[in-house]
Amino acid sequence: MVVDVANFATHTLNGIQYGFILFLIASGLTIILGILDVLNLAHGELYAVGAYVAFSVYGYATGLVAAPEGVVGLAVFLVVALLAAAVAAAVLIPLGVLLEALFLRPLYGRDEVYQLVLTFGLLLILKDVNKFIWGPLPVRAGDVYSGINAIPAAEFVGLNFPTFKLVIIAVGALVVVGLFYFFNRTKMGRIIRATAIDREMATAIGVSTDRTFTLVFAMGAFFAGFAGAMALPQSQANLEMGANPLVLSFVVIVIGGLGSLRGAFVGAMLVGVLSRWAVWQYPPAEIAAPFAIMALILLVKPNGLFGTWGETA
Repeated sequence: MVVDVANFATHTLNGIQYGFILFLIASGLTIILGILDVLNLAHGELYAVGAYVAFSVYGYATGLVAAPEGVVGLAVFLVVALLAAAVAAAVLIPLGVLLEALFLRPLYGRDEVYQLVLTFGLLLILKDVNKFIWGPLPVRAGDVYSGINAIPAAEFVGLNFPTFKLVIIAVGALVVVGLFYFFNRTKMGRIIRATAIDREMATAIGVSTDRTFTLVFAMGAFFAGFAGAMALPQSQANLEMGANPLVLSFVVIVIGGLGSLRGAFVGAMLVGVLSRWAVWQYPPAEIAAPFAIMALILLVKPNGLFGTWGETA
């Protein structure tokens, strides 16, 4: 069988950008699970809230600049769009703080059923809030997608590939480097890891677990919202958009190892690239491919590819 190199490169890049979106969502889910020991069923709705908020912020921010024309105009438009995505995600920080402090904190140490019921309730509440604010119809930010795609980045290497997806890959790579630097090189990152390894010992040496847990949940909410903001321009925000990313994020963290950030990254790349290759060769496999990948890996590594959070980020 002869494989077209350009097609192979295009589907591989599609898989990588999809993998980075999955990693942004799964990274928040896995650090919350690894440190707070909470399986947050509302995480997919935080992704949806990020997309909806980004719809409003994109509209306001891009309205402040002229239509993207010329090298300078395109560069300014790109920077404004990325800043708008970051601002939209930042809105999720106080929301995450509020949810953790008001609803989750009283349930720490109680049976997991309470957490599952609570986070499922939060899922429904957030969905209704989205419907109340933005209405029942889908919304999208197509101008951002077309504006960034006006930059002919892939054409320099002879590929017909959307520049917006290359931007997702570049931003995703920066986030990965930043996250691993934060947890491995900074004092706060080490405190969080120490809390994950031994909560009682961390408390004994003066670490505020309440503050640490709030920070971790807010970080998770931020990255879920950022994933939604980055995914919106090439798709649309709708009331059902949180379910599929939540399920796929569970697949990713099961493949990588529950609570492992490194495992979440490897799992997201595996699911992203292999599922896109599978869809390329056999389109009906789109839904089954991620689960087939998970099943195959679990046959070889029943506990996932990596260890738990804290010992190895």
